[in-house]
Amino acid sequence: MNSHRDTYTTIIVGTGFASSFFLKKYLARASEDVRILVLEKGTDIPYSWKIQNVQNTQYDFAKDLNNLTPQKQWVQNIAFGGGSCWTGNTPRMHPSDFKTRTLHGVGEDWPFDYDELEPYLTEAEEIMGISGAETAEYPRSRPYPAPPHRLNALDRLFQAKYGHQYMAMPSARSPEVSVGRPPCCNNGVCSVCPIGAKFQVDIYMRDIYQDSRVTLITGADVKAVIIENSVAKGVSYIREGKEHEAFADLVAVGAHAIATPYILLNSGLDDYALGRYLNEQISVDVRANLQGVENYDGGQRVTGLGSMFVNEPNRGQIPGCLVENYNIPWLRAEFGKWRHVGLLKFVLEDIPSPDNRVTVSADGRMQVEYAAHSDYMRRGIADIKRRAEALFEGLPVEDYVINSHDDKNLGGSAHIHGTTRMGNDPTTSVLDPQLIHHRVRNLMALGAGAFPTCPAANPTLILAALSLRSAHLLLN
Repeated sequence: MNSHRDTYTTIIVGTGFASSFFLKKYLARASEDVRILVLEKGTDIPYSWKIQNVQNTQYDFAKDLNNLTPQKQWVQNIAFGGGSCWTGNTPRMHPSDFKTRTLHGVGEDWPFDYDELEPYLTEAEEIMGISGAETAEYPRSRPYPAPPHRLNALDRLFQAKYGHQYMAMPSARSPEVSVGRPPCCNNGVCSVCPIGAKFQVDIYMRDIYQDSRVTLITGADVKAVIIENSVAKGVSYIREGKEHEAFADLVAVGAHAIATPYILLNSGLDDYALGRYLNEQISVDVRANLQGVENYDGGQRVTGLGSMFVNEPNRGQIPGCLVENYNIPWLRAEFGKWRHVGLLKFVLEDIPSPDNRVTVSADGRMQVEYAAHSDYMRRGIADIKRRAEALFEGLPVEDYVINSHDDKNLGGSAHIHGTTRMGNDPTTSVLDPQLIHHRVRNLMALGAGAFPTCPAANPTLILAALSLRSAHLLLN
């Protein structure tokens, strides 16, 4: 192992999707003499332990967090591979999601459009071996690497009604071995797949950390970036109770959207947007009793994705919404009707508020405050009944129940965004569109913290594409 005070070409903080996809692209384009240090707070946990314990981390994230709003919980796994609690759903952002200010007068426009990010979305999908079907709603430059999973009976009804606005859920769980992994066994236990069918960093990206140009140190708790005269010099971190420093020409912090702003705030940066606009999607469950429909015959955990409510004309007042159809058999407690039921999630976007934020607490811990749902989100939750009625109209649905949702439990999706937002204006954003800090030009912040909005789509594919794009532009 190299001395902790050695100078490297680049230091990367974290080993999650954002850091790993950046590193993969960086290694592909960099010279053979670069030296890269990767610092990971968690440990490299054997996958056998994860299967046995049905969890991805041995680390209690909550103990590092001073949560001023305990009714809003934040989920993050700390281990090699990063936030590997993901279940593998990989929808793209809808093209309209990039231009909500222009199209509907709400939120922010992204600093580039769908077409600019599309090649990197495709590249990320190919690396992960994503399964999916083409649809006009999400234009593609190349087909998905793997075919779509089988839709279930309720999906097929929705697709017949909505056409290209309803598709098989794109996912990192393939129905076949062509992508180099076992086919999905459809047991619904996706956070820790028992057969490794789901793509994840700790299994399928180990090669980049074994590259001779890379030094990986686990158990390294990065506390700050060392910044002098608006230049990042390196990082300080604690390992096994001892303080260390490491130095580099480029520093890329890809912890996650709570830890990354915390590290940057600890570094003396004071951008207005830094730590602000903390957000995640909110979902509302709807359970429908079906008339004579034998459901749950689909090919994976979440079989269908509906975009019919993403870009309605009322989006300026009501959040865009994706519909997810679950194939896990939560059965109906009526004889002969066990499978005559479906469970849907209506996933709502939000308009991030600057009052929801990450700061540094008086005792030096990460501090999180999430005041309440926005009025925009409240209207979206109240509007679920209208959307459910529209969705089920004309279909064999006996009745349905919308799960209650109130501010006593602010809910969430384990998708944390927004605290290092990118944009063209340094007064309202932290990063430029390449994910480089506006003032400290050799400092990057990777991950969903860069999102200037809170789209309804799962963030993993998108943040991976952003990392690929950033590394490409950096070394172009």
